[in-house]
Parts: sequence; C-alpha cells; structure tokens
Amino acid sequence: MKVFFLSSKEREIQKLLNIRSEYQWFLDNDFPIILPKFYEQLYQKSKSKKDFKIGSEKELNKIYNKEIYNQKVRAVKNEWKKVETEFFCILKKYNLKIKDKYLCYVSLYGPEGQFKYPNIIDLRISKESDDREANETIAHELIHLMILKKTEKLKLDYKKIEGIVDLFFKKTELKNIFPNYKLQSIAEHNEKVFGKVIG
Repeated sequence: MKVFFLSSKEREIQKLLNIRSEYQWFLDNDFPIILPKFYEQLYQKSKSKKDFKIGSEKELNKIYNKEIYNQKVRAVKNEWKKVETEFFCILKKYNLKIKDKYLCYVSLYGPEGQFKYPNIIDLRISKESDDREANETIAHELIHLMILKKTEKLKLDYKKIEGIVDLFFKKTELKNIFPNYKLQSIAEHNEKVFGKVIG
C-alpha cells in the first residue's frame, strides 16, 4: 500500500491547534468544519497558542476514546484498499509527482480533508457522509499533493486549483472509480488550465 492510515491523541491535539490558526478563515468563508463542543469557548478565552494547547489537551482527555479511532482507521483502510491500485495506475499516466508513501491521519474534527506537502493528508471521519465519501476525500487530497508544484508554477488561485482537482474526477478514468463525485460549487472549472497541468 502507498497510503498508511494513522491516528493518535497527540495528532488530534495538533489538529485542533492547526485549526486555531485557520479558524477565522473557516468562519469568514462559511467553510464547513466539525469541532468538539469545547472548541469555540476555548478559542475565545485562550490568550495564547500555549493556553489553547493546554486547554485542548485537558478537554480532549475527557472525551478521547482510542478504540473509536482504531475502528475508524480500520474501516477507512479497508475501503481504500479496494481502489488504491487502480487510482495510482490512472494517475501515473498524467506525469504527476507520485510519492512512494503517503500518511493519512484520521480525525473526528476539521474539514473533510486537508493536505500538507509533501505527503500528508488529514481525513475527517465524523458523520455518515464522511464514511461514504472517505475514498473520494482521500483521492481529492492526494491529487492536491501531486499537482501542487505545477499549480504553484502556474500561479493558480484556490478556486482554479479546486477546479483542476474536480476535473480529474470528471475528465479521466477516475470517473469510473468515483462515479458519484460532485463538483465543488466554489471551484472554477477551466479545461484549458487542466490541460496544462496534466500535459
């Protein structure tokens, strides 16, 4: 396997801390995220990153259940195994930077998915729809990692990059693996720019 699935309480605390630095952006852009009940109050009353981290650790210790995370990791891993080989075979045709190994951290919080170059993705598995769409989310974030350097070279903005990722699911054989993939309303779908990325 190329994608390795992990979770830990320490990683979950780090996730909450990372969201803190982006929290206002999520609010300003009405971006859907899931957070623990204690989050908003802690965000408002914490005077520093250190205060927030200490508070998060204390609150998360009360609700963290390792077995729930282990179950979610097993379920996600088993589903991804069904599509992984075909997914990477398809993308190899498009001259993309594919790493030998990717780490996928499973979380109960945050947006559906996020990526961190060069090989890390975060996957939220909290709602039923997260479970159903986990493979799509993993694939989506992996594509972001693979096209990042090309989109930086082309100086593309957020909406155009999201549009390129969407078009991989509609204009390549990925549509056979992910027939129910929904185009994002925030994305700008430009086939000419897409051609520059896959060319």
